Amino acid sequence: MKILILSRSENGHADLVQSYCANWASVDRINFDFDKKPPSDLPMILCGNGTLSEEYEAVFVHHPWIKCNPTWFKDDIEKKLFLASWDSVKEWYEAQLPNATWVNRPSASVQSRNVLKQLRLAQGIGFNVPETLFTNHLESLQVFARDSKVVIKQGNLGISIEGKRILTSLIDVGSIGKEMLQGCPCLFQKYLPKQFELRVHVIGDTVLSCKIDSQKSEKTRIDWRNYDLENTPHEVFELDDDTRKKCVDIVKKLSLSFGIIDMIVTPTGETVFLECNSQGHWAWIEEMTKLPITKTLCDYILKK
Repeated sequence: MKILILSRSENGHADLVQSYCANWASVDRINFDFDKKPPSDLPMILCGNGTLSEEYEAVFVHHPWIKCNPTWFKDDIEKKLFLASWDSVKEWYEAQLPNATWVNRPSASVQSRNVLKQLRLAQGIGFNVPETLFTNHLESLQVFARDSKVVIKQGNLGISIEGKRILTSLIDVGSIGKEMLQGCPCLFQKYLPKQFELRVHVIGDTVLSCKIDSQKSEKTRIDWRNYDLENTPHEVFELDDDTRKKCVDIVKKLSLSFGIIDMIVTPTGETVFLECNSQGHWAWIEEMTKLPITKTLCDYILKK
């Protein structure tokens, strides 16, 4: 069996998948951070009808963000063409290998990242979801925020911000200027109090859930990604059958094989869907809880 990994050289999650799968299959990997290589060392790509290419039975895709050396290019147009060409490699491989097991198909990852699409699907399945507004119109935001706490979120924009994170934050709508908001539409949600949070890993029909006690630390009360792992307990959590089925359903409706779902449980015990990430991270949860996420994911890729 041959497996292809599309990622970056410094991606620990791709390393985990490669290390496990290499015990059972031949694994090739294309890393898209080219900035430390000469052009002569870039990988060879062969895709096309009638082309004799390597036939991969599975492809794992995890954050194949492109980096390049700006000194290679004579002008900005040449650089843009380089970036666009290498970005399209994922599309070419998807077209070349329609019958392979993809985790996840690049087209599905792009189409699934729209938060409003996710929320509408989740609502249709029967999940509770937060009230959400995407706008650059201040008056509409003021009406939306009336008598409510509001957070601003990044959403799944599908971009690399050079290792930086934009965390969910409470905002004072009264401090936002009209011109400031008009220049850039933003994602707002009504803030929901939390009892704890859930990180749910859906791999095919398998569901592995982690409870994150984000309210135990002042640092993580609004967004657990403002990590304080020593003071934020993580533990295995068993979802009820109905919620587990809904998690599998929404990942399938998003055309994904692997999805990581973020949810909150309110102080009254209500479970609320927030979003599903097609290329999420899991290594720290696996280390803290011993949930067999890597093994389950790789066994799915290997069709074991």
